[in-house]
Amino acid sequence: MAGRRRNERAEQVREAIIQAAARTIGEKGYDKTSIARVAEEAGIAHGSVYLHFENRQALFDSLLPTLGRRMLDFIRRRTRHTRTVLERERVGLEANFAYLSTHPHLHRLTNEAEFFAPEAHREFYDHLAEGYVRALRRAHAAGELPGYTDADLEPMAYMLMGAREFLLSRYCVTGTEVRPLPQEVERIYMTVVARALSATTPLPDEAAPSPEHAADALREAAETDFGRGVGG
Repeated sequence: MAGRRRNERAEQVREAIIQAAARTIGEKGYDKTSIARVAEEAGIAHGSVYLHFENRQALFDSLLPTLGRRMLDFIRRRTRHTRTVLERERVGLEANFAYLSTHPHLHRLTNEAEFFAPEAHREFYDHLAEGYVRALRRAHAAGELPGYTDADLEPMAYMLMGAREFLLSRYCVTGTEVRPLPQEVERIYMTVVARALSATTPLPDEAAPSPEHAADALREAAETDFGRGVGG
């Protein structure tokens, strides 16, 4: 009994540290988040943090896996019973933005993790993309997404993820505040997604330049413009 109470207390302290670190990063950024500042925010002794995390980096590395997983679990629970890929996208989008609006520190925590906790950042986005691809594959197997192949689904997942990121930054984030996505923006997003995912237009035919050739031509043009300078 005493051992269980100790474990529960330890979990409570660890959770307090994680939440305090997340709030501090959300307000001040990783670079200004110290162990001392986290301890003060959590209302615990400085040394107590080191009973749970070896150092500041270990704390940083644990934040996105812990808090990001909770957000993904929240989204997953709300999309579990959706019947079509478009319904899942709409419900998932709304759940994603609703969660961020009530946990605004996650936006900065996630973005800055690319530089301050890069491994955790990469693993989080890999995990997010894997879940997206699995859902798209289920839809594809059920006859949705006409005109697309299995190889198209991973790039599709990253495009949808990227669109969400930019919509969040443009329409929802002001300082440390995150608002839900405006209804009109959601309507436009879902209209574009619906048309794209139900498209039956074939991909570019063999007469079109190969991707490699097109990319080489664009790189050459970009290098020429760069050498010319902005003024041309």
